[in-house]
Amino acid sequence: MRAILAFDSFKGCLTADAVCEAAAAGFLPDDRLCLLPLSDGGEGFARLLTQNAGGQWLSAPTQDPLGRPILAGYGLNGDTAVIEVAAATGLGRLRQEERDPLQTSSYGTGLLIANAIGRGCKQILLGLGGSATNDGGAGLVEAVGDLLRRHAVGLTACYDTEIRFAEATALYGPQKGVNETNRAQVEQRMRDLERRYGPERMQQAGTGAAGGIGGAVVYLGGRLKPGADVLLDQVHFETLIRDLQADLILTGEGCFDRQTLTGKLPLKVALRASVPVYALAGKVMVTSDPHFQEIIAVTPEGTPPDVALRPDFAQQQITRQVRLLRQRLA
Repeated sequence: MRAILAFDSFKGCLTADAVCEAAAAGFLPDDRLCLLPLSDGGEGFARLLTQNAGGQWLSAPTQDPLGRPILAGYGLNGDTAVIEVAAATGLGRLRQEERDPLQTSSYGTGLLIANAIGRGCKQILLGLGGSATNDGGAGLVEAVGDLLRRHAVGLTACYDTEIRFAEATALYGPQKGVNETNRAQVEQRMRDLERRYGPERMQQAGTGAAGGIGGAVVYLGGRLKPGADVLLDQVHFETLIRDLQADLILTGEGCFDRQTLTGKLPLKVALRASVPVYALAGKVMVTSDPHFQEIIAVTPEGTPPDVALRPDFAQQQITRQVRLLRQRLA
């Protein structure tokens, strides 16, 4: 059997590399596999693009979502900086009780962009995904100011979801701390920013990504692109399928839900594939979709969350489910 294993990370549990390796362990020794760790703009996006291009990894001072000083990394490929919102402004920077959309800011991501411009970069590739903020990118705009214009720097943001600016709070706000107490204030702030940025421009796909940072990028004169497609183009995805003569593709992420179908990596893989695609996820909220042969939950029903998120447990369950799938397809 010939298979491509094209996985995103299982957020908070396994890197994309670790998921691919766990899936590979479910195949037979004689199977031909292509392990393809990917990202759609969130955690791992910058490092994967940098590694694939043979670039340099840097570290720079910045701020976390609550303004605390930290160091965060980004990639340098020639005169192009590859930065991801998750590095400075990601959910992983905060404890659950610290998630407060009225206090958190994307300013730290803006500082990383400013650092890259200071190093002479002429292009910024920004991965949108995994943000802890719902500030509409206001902090980023404050930090960057008119640096892009003054230094003639191009900015391209790679989104992980096609949602529009006005949809950001309803779809992703709860995981960033939006609740019944603060919702009205957060939504009013986003409406004010939409008027400032230009309502028509905020109808573009991806402007709502990363709590509205996508919209801020458009306001600053930048472009938006699907993050998954950027990586799939870089690895020449369709050519890999053809050269391997793949029989199937396995893809997935930590949770397969309706948000997955708004343009996240598994859907992008399925849309570009010419062979059957099977999705695996730690948690499955959408059990079928015409783009996938099957959507498989790797975590047994009733597993406590703290157990499900243990890397060793998750790896074992991924390998087990792939082995069972391999047997059914034999």
